[in-house]
Amino acid sequence: MLFLALDTSTERLIVGLRSTDPQRTDRWTNLDSQGNHARDLLPVTEDLLEGQVPDVVGITLGPGSFTGVRIGLATAKGLAEGWKVPLVGIDNLAAMADGWRRLVPGSPAAVLPVIDARKKKFYGLLSDENHTLVEPSDLSPEAWIAAVAAVWQGPVVVSGYQGALLVEALGTGLPQGWSVLPLHDWAPGLLDQTERAWIDGTFLSADAGPRYLRLSEAEENLRSRSVAG
Repeated sequence: MLFLALDTSTERLIVGLRSTDPQRTDRWTNLDSQGNHARDLLPVTEDLLEGQVPDVVGITLGPGSFTGVRIGLATAKGLAEGWKVPLVGIDNLAAMADGWRRLVPGSPAAVLPVIDARKKKFYGLLSDENHTLVEPSDLSPEAWIAAVAAVWQGPVVVSGYQGALLVEALGTGLPQGWSVLPLHDWAPGLLDQTERAWIDGTFLSADAGPRYLRLSEAEENLRSRSVAG
Protein backbone atom coordinates (compact mmCIF):
# COMPACT_ATOMS: atom_id res chain seq x y z
CA MET A 1 0.00 0.00 0.00
CA LEU A 2 1.10 3.53 -0.77
CA PHE A 3 -0.37 6.46 1.17
CA LEU A 4 -0.19 10.08 0.01
CA ALA A 5 -0.92 12.89 2.49
CA LEU A 6 -1.37 16.56 1.54
CA ASP A 7 -1.61 19.64 3.75
CA THR A 8 -2.26 23.09 2.29
CA SER A 9 -3.84 24.65 5.38
CA THR A 10 -0.92 27.00 6.22
CA GLU A 11 1.74 28.91 4.32
CA ARG A 12 3.80 25.72 4.43
CA LEU A 13 3.05 23.00 1.89
CA ILE A 14 3.46 19.45 3.19
CA VAL A 15 3.30 16.42 0.90
CA GLY A 16 4.07 13.03 2.47
CA LEU A 17 4.39 9.49 1.16
CA ARG A 18 4.29 6.23 3.12
CA SER A 19 4.67 2.67 1.87
CA THR A 20 3.76 -0.46 3.83
CA ASP A 21 6.85 -2.08 2.32
CA PRO A 22 9.13 -2.59 5.37
CA GLN A 23 12.15 -1.80 3.22
CA ARG A 24 10.93 1.74 2.56
CA THR A 25 10.76 4.70 4.92
CA ASP A 26 8.38 7.66 4.99
CA ARG A 27 9.33 10.51 2.69
CA TRP A 28 7.94 14.03 2.60
CA THR A 29 8.47 17.56 1.40
CA ASN A 30 7.91 20.48 3.77
CA LEU A 31 8.08 23.64 1.67
CA ASP A 32 7.72 27.25 2.76
CA SER A 33 5.41 27.94 -0.15
CA GLN A 34 4.21 31.32 1.19
CA GLY A 35 0.70 30.14 0.40
CA ASN A 36 1.37 29.56 -3.32
CA HIS A 37 -0.15 26.10 -3.18
CA ALA A 38 -1.92 26.38 -6.51
CA ARG A 39 1.54 26.76 -8.07
CA ASP A 40 3.49 24.23 -6.02
CA LEU A 41 1.17 21.40 -4.96
CA LEU A 42 1.09 19.33 -8.15
CA PRO A 43 4.82 19.66 -9.05
CA VAL A 44 5.88 18.73 -5.49
CA THR A 45 3.48 15.78 -5.45
CA GLU A 46 4.71 14.57 -8.83
CA ASP A 47 8.35 14.79 -7.73
CA LEU A 48 7.68 12.83 -4.56
CA LEU A 49 5.67 10.09 -6.26
CA GLU A 50 8.29 9.48 -8.96
CA GLY A 51 5.72 7.94 -11.28
CA GLN A 52 4.00 5.82 -8.66
CA VAL A 53 0.23 5.87 -8.08
CA PRO A 54 -0.87 5.92 -4.43
CA ASP A 55 -3.56 3.62 -3.09
CA VAL A 56 -5.05 6.26 -0.77
CA VAL A 57 -4.98 10.08 -0.75
CA GLY A 58 -5.31 12.01 2.53
CA ILE A 59 -6.09 15.72 2.62
CA THR A 60 -6.36 18.14 5.53
CA LEU A 61 -9.82 19.66 5.83
CA GLY A 62 -8.81 22.61 8.00
CA PRO A 63 -8.89 24.81 9.89
CA GLY A 64 -6.43 27.18 8.33
CA SER A 65 -6.21 29.35 5.26
CA PHE A 66 -9.61 29.35 3.55
CA THR A 67 -8.03 29.53 0.10
CA GLY A 68 -5.33 27.00 0.92
CA VAL A 69 -7.76 24.44 2.27
CA ARG A 70 -10.03 24.81 -0.77
CA ILE A 71 -7.09 24.41 -3.18
CA GLY A 72 -5.89 21.30 -1.38
CA LEU A 73 -9.29 19.67 -1.20
CA ALA A 74 -10.14 20.39 -4.84
CA THR A 75 -6.76 19.07 -5.99
CA ALA A 76 -6.98 15.97 -3.82
CA LYS A 77 -10.47 15.19 -5.12
CA GLY A 78 -9.24 15.51 -8.69
CA LEU A 79 -6.22 13.28 -8.07
CA ALA A 80 -8.23 10.62 -6.25
CA GLU A 81 -10.85 10.59 -8.98
CA GLY A 82 -8.25 10.39 -11.71
CA TRP A 83 -6.39 7.57 -10.00
CA LYS A 84 -9.63 5.86 -8.90
CA VAL A 85 -8.44 5.60 -5.32
CA PRO A 86 -10.20 6.49 -2.03
CA LEU A 87 -9.88 9.92 -0.43
CA VAL A 88 -9.72 10.46 3.34
CA GLY A 89 -9.86 13.58 5.47
CA ILE A 90 -7.11 14.31 7.98
CA ASP A 91 -6.75 16.75 10.88
CA ASN A 92 -3.85 19.20 10.69
CA LEU A 93 -4.05 20.33 14.33
CA ALA A 94 -4.06 16.76 15.62
CA ALA A 95 -1.09 16.01 13.35
CA MET A 96 0.76 18.98 14.86
CA ALA A 97 0.04 17.69 18.36
CA ASP A 98 1.31 14.25 17.32
CA GLY A 99 4.42 15.88 15.88
CA TRP A 100 5.25 17.52 19.19
CA ARG A 101 4.73 14.28 21.11
CA ARG A 102 7.17 12.54 18.79
CA LEU A 103 9.76 15.12 19.85
CA VAL A 104 9.00 14.76 23.58
CA PRO A 105 7.56 11.25 24.13
CA GLY A 106 6.01 10.60 27.51
CA SER A 107 5.75 14.28 28.46
CA PRO A 108 3.07 15.05 31.08
CA ALA A 109 2.31 18.38 29.39
CA ALA A 110 -0.82 19.15 27.43
CA VAL A 111 -0.06 20.48 23.97
CA LEU A 112 -1.79 23.41 22.27
CA PRO A 113 -0.93 23.53 18.55
CA VAL A 114 -2.06 26.79 16.96
CA ILE A 115 -2.44 28.42 13.56
CA ASP A 116 -2.88 32.16 13.09
CA ALA A 117 -6.55 32.66 12.20
CA ARG A 118 -6.11 36.42 11.63
CA LYS A 119 -8.37 39.01 13.22
CA LYS A 120 -6.44 38.56 16.50
CA LYS A 121 -7.54 34.94 16.87
CA PHE A 122 -5.91 31.53 16.62
CA TYR A 123 -7.14 28.12 15.57
CA GLY A 124 -6.07 25.42 17.97
CA LEU A 125 -6.94 22.41 20.08
CA LEU A 126 -5.73 21.20 23.47
CA SER A 127 -4.88 17.57 24.17
CA ASP A 128 -3.00 15.48 26.67
CA GLU A 129 -1.38 12.18 25.76
CA ASN A 130 -4.72 10.35 25.57
CA HIS A 131 -7.57 12.84 25.23
CA THR A 132 -8.73 15.98 23.46
CA LEU A 133 -9.37 18.50 26.23
CA VAL A 134 -10.54 21.45 24.12
CA GLU A 135 -12.00 20.70 20.70
CA PRO A 136 -10.72 22.64 17.66
CA SER A 137 -11.67 26.27 18.25
CA ASP A 138 -11.15 29.81 16.96
CA LEU A 139 -10.22 31.97 19.97
CA SER A 140 -8.23 35.02 21.00
CA PRO A 141 -5.02 34.42 22.98
CA GLU A 142 -6.76 35.51 26.20
CA ALA A 143 -9.71 33.22 25.48
CA TRP A 144 -7.30 30.30 24.90
CA ILE A 145 -5.75 30.86 28.33
CA ALA A 146 -9.20 30.86 29.93
CA ALA A 147 -10.32 27.78 27.99
CA VAL A 148 -7.21 25.84 28.98
CA ALA A 149 -7.42 26.90 32.64
CA ALA A 150 -10.98 25.59 32.79
CA VAL A 151 -9.96 22.01 31.96
CA TRP A 152 -6.24 21.62 32.71
CA GLN A 153 -3.99 22.59 35.61
CA GLY A 154 -0.73 20.97 34.47
CA PRO A 155 2.07 22.19 32.21
CA VAL A 156 1.14 23.38 28.71
CA VAL A 157 3.26 23.54 25.58
CA VAL A 158 2.14 26.02 22.92
CA SER A 159 3.24 24.42 19.67
CA GLY A 160 2.05 23.86 16.15
CA TYR A 161 2.91 25.91 13.15
CA GLN A 162 2.62 29.34 14.75
CA GLY A 163 2.88 28.92 18.49
CA ALA A 164 5.31 31.82 18.84
CA LEU A 165 2.79 34.18 17.21
CA LEU A 166 0.21 33.46 19.91
CA VAL A 167 2.77 34.35 22.58
CA GLU A 168 3.64 37.55 20.72
CA ALA A 169 -0.03 38.48 20.38
CA LEU A 170 -0.61 37.87 24.08
CA GLY A 171 1.88 40.58 24.99
CA THR A 172 1.75 39.92 28.75
CA GLY A 173 3.69 36.67 28.55
CA LEU A 174 2.67 33.09 29.13
CA PRO A 175 1.01 31.89 32.33
CA GLN A 176 3.15 30.00 34.80
CA GLY A 177 3.77 26.44 33.67
CA TRP A 178 3.34 27.30 29.97
CA SER A 179 6.14 27.15 27.40
CA VAL A 180 6.40 27.49 23.63
CA LEU A 181 7.99 25.09 21.16
CA PRO A 182 7.27 26.01 17.53
CA LEU A 183 6.84 23.00 15.27
CA HIS A 184 7.37 23.10 11.52
CA ASP A 185 7.08 19.43 10.61
CA TRP A 186 3.96 17.36 11.17
CA ALA A 187 4.10 15.11 8.10
CA PRO A 188 4.37 11.83 10.10
CA GLY A 189 1.14 12.66 11.91
CA LEU A 190 -0.59 13.35 8.58
CA LEU A 191 0.59 9.99 7.25
CA ASP A 192 -0.51 8.20 10.44
CA GLN A 193 -3.99 9.65 10.07
CA THR A 194 -4.19 8.77 6.37
CA GLU A 195 -3.29 5.15 7.06
CA ARG A 196 -5.62 4.95 10.07
CA ALA A 197 -8.55 6.40 8.11
CA TRP A 198 -8.00 3.85 5.36
CA ILE A 199 -7.95 1.01 7.92
CA ASP A 200 -11.14 2.35 9.52
CA GLY A 201 -12.79 2.86 6.13
CA THR A 202 -13.70 6.49 6.83
CA PHE A 203 -13.59 7.77 3.27
CA LEU A 204 -14.70 11.19 2.06
CA SER A 205 -17.65 11.51 -0.26
CA ALA A 206 -17.40 13.39 -3.54
CA ASP A 207 -19.28 16.36 -2.06
CA ALA A 208 -17.21 16.61 1.14
CA GLY A 209 -16.27 20.17 2.07
CA PRO A 210 -13.65 21.91 4.22
CA ARG A 211 -13.84 22.13 7.99
CA TYR A 212 -14.06 25.82 8.77
CA LEU A 213 -14.42 27.05 12.35
CA ARG A 214 -15.89 30.37 11.23
CA LEU A 215 -17.27 32.04 8.14
CA SER A 216 -14.85 33.37 5.55
CA GLU A 217 -14.64 37.14 5.16
CA ALA A 218 -16.66 36.95 1.93
CA GLU A 219 -19.38 34.94 3.70
CA GLU A 220 -19.38 37.36 6.63
CA ASN A 221 -19.78 40.31 4.25
CA LEU A 222 -22.61 38.57 2.44
CA ARG A 223 -24.38 37.84 5.69
CA SER A 224 -23.92 41.45 6.83
CA ARG A 225 -25.44 42.75 3.60
CA SER A 226 -28.34 40.32 3.94
CA VAL A 227 -29.05 41.49 7.49
CA ALA A 228 -28.71 45.16 6.53
CA GLY A 229 -31.06 44.66 3.59
